[in-house]
Amino acid sequence: MKKQVLTPMAATMPDQSFKITELTTAEDVRTYLSFLSTILQECVNEGSSVGFLVPFSPAEAEAYWLSLLPAIKNHTVHLFILTSSTSALSPAPVLGTIQLSTLTKATHAHRAEVQKLLVLPSARKMGLGRRLMGFIESFAKGIGKEVLVLDTATESKARDMYARLGWEEWGTCKAYVFFLRSRCRAWLI
Repeated sequence: MKKQVLTPMAATMPDQSFKITELTTAEDVRTYLSFLSTILQECVNEGSSVGFLVPFSPAEAEAYWLSLLPAIKNHTVHLFILTSSTSALSPAPVLGTIQLSTLTKATHAHRAEVQKLLVLPSARKMGLGRRLMGFIESFAKGIGKEVLVLDTATESKARDMYARLGWEEWGTCKAYVFFLRSRCRAWLI
C-alpha cells in the first residue's frame, strides 16, 4: 500500500490519555525492552504477519529489538512507543509501537516505509493503531517524506484499517513472503 497525501490525524485526536514517544538511544530501547519483546511475541504468536514465524520466543523478540540499535543511532529507523499517560508504573507498559524506516538512496529520499505497527492484543479496539498511524504520517511529513509505503497480508484485519485511513492499494504480489508451514500468502506492497 502507498500513501502520498500525508494528513496530521494526530491533531484531530484530542484524547491525552496516551503518549507516543520516540526511542532514540540504546538506553531508551533497553528501558522498554521487556515490554517491546512481549508485544512483538504476542502479536507474532497470535498470527500477525510482521516478518517472523511461529512459535516466536522471547529471546527472538529481544534480539530483534536490539538489532535495531545501529539503525536507530544513525536515524534510518525511527522507533515509537505508545503508552498510557495515566499509568502509575515506571516505565509505563507499552500498548503499541510503530517504526518509520527511511531510505538512504538519493532517489528515494522523498519516501519512507511504515513498519511493525503492533498493538498489544489486549489493548486492541481502542483506536491505538489508528492513533499510531496518524502520528507516523505527521512525523514523516515533518521530516520531509512525501510518500509512505507499507506491506500487509491480504487477509489481515490491518488491511481494512489502512483502507479506512485513506491508504491506496498499490498492488498484490503472490508468494511475496514465506509464511506459516511452508505456505505463501499474497501481500500488498
